[in-house]
Amino acid sequence: MECGRDIILYRITTYLIYMAIVNFAIPKMLEKRIGVTIKEKGFASKAEFFRFAAVYFMDTIDKPYVSENDRTAYLVGEIGKEVSRIARGARIQSLSEQLKDI
Repeated sequence: MECGRDIILYRITTYLIYMAIVNFAIPKMLEKRIGVTIKEKGFASKAEFFRFAAVYFMDTIDKPYVSENDRTAYLVGEIGKEVSRIARGARIQSLSEQLKDI
């Protein structure tokens, strides 16, 4: 017996990701500098700033043999991949087109 309705089932999977919580004290002067840097560079929070700083430190200390040119080329390539993935084949305006109203 049909009732004329489509039945759509969704599978929902929930993943719990636990991140380590790290508490530490920093001098007032350093805290002020960090606060200014967070505002100037647009970090969302102190946690984001420290995650970025930790990754940057590990990348530069662990790979001192990589030149800045190689690093820049890699980052430009990764940004290009991400933009292509987001745009999914859509035409992206040239830089002059994007900035013409400024």
